[in-house]
Amino acid sequence: MLKGIKVIDFSKWLPGQYCGMMLGDFGAEVIKVENPKGDEPRRFRPQKAENMSYWHMMLNRNKRDVTIDIKTAEGVTKLKKLLQHADVFLEGFRPGYLKLYGLDYDSVKAINPNLVYVSITGFGQKSHKPAHDMNVVGMAALTCTDGGQSVAVPEIQMSALGAGTNAFAAICMALLNRERNGGGKYIDVSLYATAMNLEVTQIAAHYGCKEKHEQPFSRFTHYYNVYRCKDGRYLTVGTLEPKFWQELCNLLELPELLSRQFDFEHEKELIEIIGKKFATKTQQEWLAEIGDRDFCVTPVCNLQEALASRLTQEQNILQTVEDKEYGTLHYVGYPFKISDYEKKTPRRAEKLGESNDKI
Repeated sequence: MLKGIKVIDFSKWLPGQYCGMMLGDFGAEVIKVENPKGDEPRRFRPQKAENMSYWHMMLNRNKRDVTIDIKTAEGVTKLKKLLQHADVFLEGFRPGYLKLYGLDYDSVKAINPNLVYVSITGFGQKSHKPAHDMNVVGMAALTCTDGGQSVAVPEIQMSALGAGTNAFAAICMALLNRERNGGGKYIDVSLYATAMNLEVTQIAAHYGCKEKHEQPFSRFTHYYNVYRCKDGRYLTVGTLEPKFWQELCNLLELPELLSRQFDFEHEKELIEIIGKKFATKTQQEWLAEIGDRDFCVTPVCNLQEALASRLTQEQNILQTVEDKEYGTLHYVGYPFKISDYEKKTPRRAEKLGESNDKI
């Protein structure tokens, strides 16, 4: 769908690399530009081969790789030549850095007014503060639970992956606008704004409670929570709808709770009652009892279980490719399907500077 679109991916970290990966997945010609030493994620562990981490192999598939040193006049000239004929420029440096080399938006726009120029930063164009996802989600309150009494750190890099997805969407909109109206665009994506945007419902509830003088209740309540089973495994309970709450009470043989779904004054008591019930059987025993019941009680799976699950297989989320040089490669595909669009076999990530001569 993006065939004919040329992308210069000059990002070094997850947000930009993830965005470039998605663009390449849909047929864009993505040229990955690295400094002669290579991006740091190449050296992350575990390593498939030297300077070819599994991280790199996943995120930089479907890209050509070239090395350019912008700290030299020759390197700046080379990059500008690429940008002169590109459709999208993707960068993830701190604000003002590329201006030192005449590679800021205004300078590049002068040689290619139709370019879509994308900057991904931690905190936007007015902040030079360095940050990774851990810093951002903490500042944006995404790690807070129980109204700030506890902290939980998610395994996934929420703001980084979210920023990459937002950049992908913004690029597609800018390309559509260019087709309709002509001209390129400058796109500013920050991890912090992305993290705040992910809290859309919490922010709505915050202002609503403030306006109505009500005490907010946690997203986790007795009917929407995680409960520990007898064997130490967990079940998630998402019985928001009254009909599902009734099913839960029937499952747990707690008819006295049928009328207490919204009894928030005794929330801790209800959580304790339900928790004691779930603790009487193992996770598998509960799942066997639930069977095909049509309500929202499901297991908490580890990654190995999720990868092997029937849902993962049915939705063709994973792809396995045999490469002559690197053996078996595993890929996670894009999370949506488009009619009459066949998923292509990914082209492996390249070695550092592998396409220098070609490009």
